[in-house]
Amino acid sequence: MVVRVAVVGGGAAGMAAASRAKRLLGDRGEVVVFERGGWVSFALCGTPYYIGCTVKRLEDLVHYPLSEFVEKRGIDVRLYTEVTEVEPDARRLRYRRGSGEEGVYEYDYLVLATGAVPKVPGPWRGLLGYENFFTLRSLEDADRIRAYVVRNNVKRVVIVGAGYIGFELSEALRMLGREVTVLEMMPRVLPAVLDDDVAEVAARPLLENGVDLRLGTAVREFEAEGGRVRRAVLSNGDAVEADAFIVAIGVAPNRGLAERAGLRIGETGAVWTDERMRTSRPEIYAVGDVAETTDLVTGKRVWIPLAPAANKMGFVAGTNIAGGEAVFPGVVRTSVTEAFGTVVAATGLSEAQAEREGFHPVAARLEARTKAAYMPGAGRVVLKVVADGETGRLLGAQAVGDETAFWRINVVAALLMKKATVWDLFAADLGYMPKVAPVWDPLVIAARLLMRKLGTRPRAA
Repeated sequence: MVVRVAVVGGGAAGMAAASRAKRLLGDRGEVVVFERGGWVSFALCGTPYYIGCTVKRLEDLVHYPLSEFVEKRGIDVRLYTEVTEVEPDARRLRYRRGSGEEGVYEYDYLVLATGAVPKVPGPWRGLLGYENFFTLRSLEDADRIRAYVVRNNVKRVVIVGAGYIGFELSEALRMLGREVTVLEMMPRVLPAVLDDDVAEVAARPLLENGVDLRLGTAVREFEAEGGRVRRAVLSNGDAVEADAFIVAIGVAPNRGLAERAGLRIGETGAVWTDERMRTSRPEIYAVGDVAETTDLVTGKRVWIPLAPAANKMGFVAGTNIAGGEAVFPGVVRTSVTEAFGTVVAATGLSEAQAEREGFHPVAARLEARTKAAYMPGAGRVVLKVVADGETGRLLGAQAVGDETAFWRINVVAALLMKKATVWDLFAADLGYMPKVAPVWDPLVIAARLLMRKLGTRPRAA
């Protein structure tokens, strides 16, 4: 008997689930992917670099060509096909092709990988039809932005939001020689992951490279004339004129299909899943940016729409659908971004977040070299590590600096997964080599500073 698996969404999570299920089921499985756009296995994280022309072709943002999935892996991929309804009791879905043709597919298992959608406040939604007003959540969006900015020789661009997209887009557009204004209603860049003292350092490369960065500045409204948006009117009454506007204030889970199917929506607003990525109906799975998971630091439910977790969720779902045993335990919120050669990375909780979660945090912040002092070309990193003041358990870390900020945060992320303590960080057997790291690594120095606050004797977490 053939097992029929339907996957809605051809992004990272959806294709991971489809590929894993088909590999394990082999000829016993029929796997069909429904993708409303024209691409599968695409890298949304690379879109700022395409807009900035560092990545030359849109096709370069596709991990695997369509033929890899269709011809080599035996997956039925249906592009420009939107799933309009799921009927769980009948185990079938309804779809509509770009041509207008409608159809029905009956499944044994369903994977929802519908991703996330950009947040756009109600009064602004009517502006999305204007030629110079954009959001960025697909390869098609990236293509439209690049075409408009480059072909029209746009001079001034306003980006609303200083999160990951705003941070990276500011560099991409400055590298094209455009004047860039970034408007952020919070008092810091990357407000979802950084404390104020680290965010101040992260903002410097933008300011030093000519970005007009306005923090604590909300957009009250946009004004349009002649079919184009002309200016953003700010909360303080000022107005910023530009030739193009990009709204990047965050995303929300694309849960419409799940809601209409009667699936349980979690406390985060994303689709509830268990460790096996099953929804409230065991034959339906949810993966990627539409699904919530567990925060391994707090133990609470959390929604973190990032690519590494999405890929793993898909792998786990596909394994279980094919009869295997796999779990996705959760995340520790690890994220990395970069602009103008400065890497910003974070994992776990910031000091402010830890306090809000009921911990009694202590923190150590330092600036240090990233190579031995006698080696030329040594970079620097600003590192902040947060721990629980009562138990010494590690809670999170933030780093800004050269590319080593990335791997140092990954070290802390691995320790967070195991509920490690400050003393574990101090004892971690990190490698040393003068050209790539100092003998007293900044992570170990941070642990020593925290030990002074906590006392040197380890305590149980």
